[in-house]
Amino acid sequence: MQKIWQMIKTKFLNKQFLSFGLIGACNTLISQGLYMLFVLQSVEVGIASILGDVLSMVFSYFMNMHFTYHKKPSWKSAVTFPLSYIPGILISALMVIVVVNLFHGPELWAKLIALPIYIPLNFLCMNFIVKKFGSKDTKEQ
Repeated sequence: MQKIWQMIKTKFLNKQFLSFGLIGACNTLISQGLYMLFVLQSVEVGIASILGDVLSMVFSYFMNMHFTYHKKPSWKSAVTFPLSYIPGILISALMVIVVVNLFHGPELWAKLIALPIYIPLNFLCMNFIVKKFGSKDTKEQ
């Protein structure tokens, strides 16, 4: 159990994760606002969730590259960065559909229920993608 706790501390209780979390909070507000706008325009909730996430990804890309990963944006990382979002986007969209259609939850707020699951998953996926495909011409942390 102590080994697991140490692994959690090493991976999630650090400056990089804090930066990721703050940028993620801003990104979540943008995504949630877009999601609500689409739902109010009668877009199906799963599609609205995906659209909000995809459109907010531009903000997230530039902020995370600069503040979280300390790497210069590049065409290569701009193309690969969205790959790290796919699991979170799909889980979020699926959860929104389940909350709304299965549990009859409020459409406007259903997306927020997915946060505790897709934030850590997104961090781990982005970390892998950025470290594997990110540019190597800037400082490391």
